[in-house]
Amino acid sequence: MKLTIALLIISFSAFAQDSTTYLKDDKLYTQSGYVIEEKQMVKIGTGTMPDGDFKYIRIAATSLMQYSGNNRSAVNSSNSLPGRNRGYEYKVVRIDKRGTKKRGYNYYPVINVGAIRYDIDIDNAIATGELEVPDQYKPKVKPLVVEMKGAPLSVADELAKLKKLYDDGILTKEEYEAQKKKLLEQ
Repeated sequence: MKLTIALLIISFSAFAQDSTTYLKDDKLYTQSGYVIEEKQMVKIGTGTMPDGDFKYIRIAATSLMQYSGNNRSAVNSSNSLPGRNRGYEYKVVRIDKRGTKKRGYNYYPVINVGAIRYDIDIDNAIATGELEVPDQYKPKVKPLVVEMKGAPLSVADELAKLKKLYDDGILTKEEYEAQKKKLLEQ
């Protein structure tokens, strides 16, 4: 019982772990190693939302222009940078630090787009291509490896599967014959 109480007290007083994104000497070091500082020009990539808008570049939280409401999807699309801004370069006005020592800090470069300021969720924007960075800072794509378990299927196994699909009514006679012909020609 004493051990349980001690563990609870320790866990409640524990602080957040340091983020891999950090601010040092007015420079923001991202997870990928890319460095951003005030007055630097950053190039906007392509938006990742279905309508082409930017998911990770949003109207600044401190802006009076920020839209709020009960409909989450309307709020998200209203506050995101419009897709027509892709390919342009904007100057970083400042780097905002938000959070607490206990919970950890998040850093947001702020850019001016016309009269409106936008926050960039920097690590997600780099990872999704919303912010263009040199190739060495882009996330490394791991190749997709598909493992086949068991022995490879023979032509007879494939024909049996096709016949079952035809018998179940999933394939029409024409589709069945075409697939069968294709298998037998291999």
